[in-house]
Parts: sequence; C-alpha cells; structure tokens
Amino acid sequence: MNLSEFKREFQPNILLPSLTAGLIAAIVTISMEISLAALIFSGDLNQFLAGGIGLMLFGAFVVGIVIALLTSLPGAISVPQDTPAAIFALIAASIAMSMKEADPKAAYATVVGAIAITSIITGAVYLLIAWFKASWFVRYIPYPVIGGFLAGTGWLLSLGAFGVMTNVNLSLSTLPQLFTPDHLFSWIPGLVFAAILLLVLRKSNHYLITPGALVIAAALFYGYLFSSGISITEASARGWLLGPFPSGGLYQPLTPASLGLVDWSAILQNGDKIFTIVILSVIALLLNASALEVTVKQDINLNRELQAAGWANLLGGLGGSTVGYQTLGMSSLAHRLGAKSRLANMISALICGAALFFGASVISYFPKPVLGGMLLYLGLSFLVDWLIDARRALPTLDYILVWVILFIIASVGFLEGIIAGTFIAAILFVISYSRVDVIKNALNGSIYHSKVDRPKLHRNILHDKGDEIYILTLQGFLFFGTIQNVLEKIRHRIDKNDLCKLGFIVLDFHRVTHLDSSAVFGITRLKQVIQANNILMVWTEVKPEIVKNLELGGLKDDIDNSFIIKPTLDEGVEWCENKILTRQGMNDLTGFIEKVESQLQRVFPDLKSADRLLQYLERRELREGETLIKQGDPADEMYFVESGLVTIELELPNNKHLRLRSIRGGAMVGEIGMYLQQERTASVIAARPSVVYRLSAESLKTMQTKDPEVAAQFHEWIVRLLAERVADNNQIIEALME
Repeated sequence: MNLSEFKREFQPNILLPSLTAGLIAAIVTISMEISLAALIFSGDLNQFLAGGIGLMLFGAFVVGIVIALLTSLPGAISVPQDTPAAIFALIAASIAMSMKEADPKAAYATVVGAIAITSIITGAVYLLIAWFKASWFVRYIPYPVIGGFLAGTGWLLSLGAFGVMTNVNLSLSTLPQLFTPDHLFSWIPGLVFAAILLLVLRKSNHYLITPGALVIAAALFYGYLFSSGISITEASARGWLLGPFPSGGLYQPLTPASLGLVDWSAILQNGDKIFTIVILSVIALLLNASALEVTVKQDINLNRELQAAGWANLLGGLGGSTVGYQTLGMSSLAHRLGAKSRLANMISALICGAALFFGASVISYFPKPVLGGMLLYLGLSFLVDWLIDARRALPTLDYILVWVILFIIASVGFLEGIIAGTFIAAILFVISYSRVDVIKNALNGSIYHSKVDRPKLHRNILHDKGDEIYILTLQGFLFFGTIQNVLEKIRHRIDKNDLCKLGFIVLDFHRVTHLDSSAVFGITRLKQVIQANNILMVWTEVKPEIVKNLELGGLKDDIDNSFIIKPTLDEGVEWCENKILTRQGMNDLTGFIEKVESQLQRVFPDLKSADRLLQYLERRELREGETLIKQGDPADEMYFVESGLVTIELELPNNKHLRLRSIRGGAMVGEIGMYLQQERTASVIAARPSVVYRLSAESLKTMQTKDPEVAAQFHEWIVRLLAERVADNNQIIEALME
C-alpha cells in the first residue's frame, strides 16, 4: 500500500463504510468463532473452551491482517471458516476418544497440534497452487452453478440470521418455535429492518445509509427497552443481546513444553480428515473468489488470493489457528456498503485481536435483532439477485438450474449442491453442444475443385460428375452427440434421388479440435453406411491423436481401401477427382494429353490463327524436380503445359514448401504474373517429366506488333479463362457463405 492509497483510505466516503463494515464483520466473526470453538472443544474438551475461543480469535486477527495487506480485492473480509472447523470437530472428538485415559492437557495439546498442522499444510498447498498458477480450473465452473452457489449462500445466511436472533437452529421441525411469543419479538424487528434496508439500498447505495440505519435501529432498540422498563440484564436473559462473552485474555497456544504432550500417532490416524479439509478449503476459497467476482463485478486475481490465504494460514497455523480464507457473505456485505477498502478487514481483525487479549464484553451489548437483521438483509439480497432479478438475464434452463442447486443445498448440503449443479450443468452443456452444427460447410465436387489445373476435357467431366463427391468441413469437438449430426447429413445426401449417386465422401478435420473415444461408435455406424452404399470415404488433415483413436477403435487398417486419410483437403478432393476421371476412361492423368497444336486448334477454330500463335512459342522439356519459375524472379514469361505435371509451391521462411496448385497437361501457368509485371510470388517445379511451351513477354509484344489479330484473340482467350476462374471462385465463396 503506497502513501496515496493510504491517504485515500481515510477519506470520509471510504472511512465511514469501512468502519461500519469492519464493526459488523467483527461482531459476526466474534460470535461465529466462539460458536466454532464451542463446536470443536466440546464433550471431554469442554474444559478448554476458553483456550479454544482464544485460538479462533487469534486466527481471526492474523488471517484478517495478512489477507487485508495481500489481497487483490480491497474490502474482502477473511476469517477462520466454518467448513474446516466442522471437520476439525470430528478430528477433535476422535483424538479425545483415543486419548480418553491420557492427561486432558495432552489431549488439548494434540488437538491444537492437529489444528496447527492442518492449517500449515493448507497454507502450503495454497502457495503451491498459486506458484504453478493452477487456479484456472475454477474458471470452468458454469455460471449458473456460481449463481446457485450464491443463492445457496443467501439461503444459509438467512437461516443463520434467524439463528442469531432466536438461538434456534431453523429447520422444518423447529419452524413452529419461531411463532411462539418468546421468539416473535426476537426476529420480527430484524425482518422489518432487513426488508427496509433491502428496499432502500436497491434505490440508493449512499455510504451513509447503512451506518445511519444501524445507529437508528440500535437507538430504537434501547429506546424500547427504556420505555418498557426492561433492564439490560433482563434483555440479555431473554436472548436479545449477544453476550455474555468470556472476559480477560483468552489466548493459550502451544508452548515448547506442551509440544512434548502431543500424540502424533493420534493426529496421523486422522490423516484422511485432514486431507479432506485441505481439498475442501481449496475449492471453497476459489468458489468464494469466483462468486465475489460476479457479486462485485470485478476481476479477481485468483493466484494472488491463494498467496494471501497461503501466508495467512502459515502464520495462523504456527499460532494454533484453524484454516481461514476470504469469506463470501461478509465480503459481499462490505462491498454493498461501499467499503472497498483494506481498512474494513483490518478493523474487523483488530477488534477480534482486542477481544482476544482484553475480552469481548463490550460487544455483548449489541442487539441481536439488529445484527440478525443485517445478516438477513445480506441473505435476502443474494436471493433476490438470483431468484428474481436473474430471471431477466438468464436463459430458462440456467435459471431453473439455479433453483435446483438452491433446493439441493437447502435439503441435502452445500457441497452436494455444488457437485450436483456442476454435473447437471455438464449434462445440459452436452445436450446443447450436441445441437451445435459441427459441419461448417457442405460442398460438392462440381463447386469445390482441387488445386489442379486440368485440360478442358477433364474439367467438363468433373463438372458433370462433381455431385458424386460430397465434401463436409467439420469444426469443434466431436463426440457421440455431434457425430450423429454428420451421420444424418450424409444419410440425407444418400437419399437424394435428384442428384448423381454418391460415390465419395470427404470429411475435412482441419478445424476439429478433438475427437473422443465416444465418437468412435458413431464413426463405426458411418463406415457401415458408406460400405453398404459402395461409397469411398476420405478423411483429410486428421490430427495424429485422432488417427490413434481410430486405430484403437479398429476403424483404420492397412487393407481397408474404402476409408483412406489424406494430408490436406486439396489432396483428398484431387484423389476423388482422379477416381472419377479414371472411371470415365482417362487412365493417364499425368502423361501425354494432346499436342499444343491440338489444344490451340480447339481454342482458336481458325487454323491459321493457331499456327500463327504457335510461331511465338518455344518448346521446352523438363526433368522431374527441375524448376520452371523461381519465386522472386521477374515475371516475363508464361507457359502452356502440353504434358506431365508441374506444381506451384510457396517457399515459406522455415524452409518448408506449401503446394498451392498443380498444373496438368492442357493448362497454363504464369500468365497472371506476366500480365501484372510483378515478381513471381511462388515457384513452379516439374513434379514429373513434362513438356511446356514458353511465351515470353517480348514475344507477346512482337505478336501485338506483327500480328495484332492473333494477339487480340489470344488476349480474349486469356480474359475468358481468368473470368471462368473468377466465376468458379465466386461459386465456391457463395457455397461457403451459405
């Protein structure tokens, strides 16, 4: 905390809310820690209750101060928590039972030793998780689960408020007790106070409202006592005041001498319970922090919160404190009161420290209806936020899930509610994700072609027979739910009688993130369907881990030619096109097609024009691997490919090559670069022995000068070819955008 931040803490609009929140938090904390101490040090350990109260208040002091200084969320309140304390009670009872015949002081020392060890281990685990930045997992908890967690917190806070006001643990069996004359006055004023405060603060959140309400409510309470002639002693006897609390110093930690009394074997026997405390404490802290993010609408550094709680528990554990961390209820109350300051936690911790060393007798005069009303306000605010206001913000299923989690928390337990809610949310996610279309595009071979420039004859065949190829580009996560959509899409295409009989299915996995083992069953059914219909299936750009899943499922083997895998979509479509051309009698796809003279004859029906154009071409034979065009060279020539196969490759910075297009006999290459007079953007290499005819830019200029009629026909032909390419590309783009 720098000097400017320190000065800001003492501005009235920050100081007053911080004092109010700190005082309320201290009162609640002292009451809670005394109750938790009574829970742990009960039965045979009851004689050490005063020392137990001291340990709990010491923890409130240390945990509060350390986390106030280190937290990333000023205003967060932190105390020793009830969940670890409840399990500590089981450990304490087990130790007391196993040491029933031993010196009671030894049993007390062993219980305190178990508390210290557990807190130190928990602190160390917090620090390790923060060190490895492993708090990310809590980010995957669904938002409705956080909402249910907050609603459940509101419910428990409301029940706790009635318990504070009436000293009755509220349940269905004890509900009638609330309406007895002795208890009505205890909770009705608190309920009225909470309702009024809730309504007022929903309209305005001025920092003076809450402290003013507390002062007015306390004044009205004591005004009623004075006017009714009820003494403070009588009010305390009726349970209307917090006290009485033990007076004087309470702290009785382990000393070096008492360490010799600790029965370490008794502690080890409860190792499973200690482990449970550590795990639950990690989950509870991260859940509290995540829920606080939603409540205060502010990002929280979870790793920093873990660090703060880690150091707090290490120091607190050395002094005998139980596990403590940031609270949800009191932290939310502090922020609702406008106490976005470290002072709130420090004030609460200092008051707990004063009670530890000087007794808590002053706090015993605070009216229970006022304190209970404040807690009830907080609980009702959570319930209103998530059971009423959230209806407008959440989808119906998410909103229902909030209610379901609340019901489970209220009827079964907090942890059960969170686990059940997460499980239900996961099921809903699976159902919802199953409805997401994992098919990004559905194309056919007459629209989408491989990057192979073919002669006109081949292009015409592929245009007529292209519907035999069905191309599905997939995306996302494939599992048993989403693979069903792919299967239904393919079945629908097979049943279409107005199209060519389906011969090839190409599934592109370039955008598929993962395929789990549950999808293998769906793929098995898909393979059965394509085999029954004599269809060949090609998978492209399949990740190695997906191939491994296919092999484990028995779906891929070396002798099955109905199902192949190709490195890229382009190569997969090319394979299908070659199959179609072969079936149409085009057996030699890379060798001799027809002489350039014949190609030009078809392009230029006037034989004289074809012969005259041929005069400007230079014949060249290429060896396999020979470079025809080098990336980066001047573009001063173009080539007609008579036979063979040349490949356009992009040279990448990492010395890798990316195939952009293949050119077979009957097509041309390099014309765009020559017309634009730019450097070559890619290289052209002979993939097989090839024959090409070169037209240089100089020869084209000569043609334009000496034979303008042929040059004009040539330019018209080039324009027509480029226009056909643009039309094909537009057709593909339109199909991809559907």
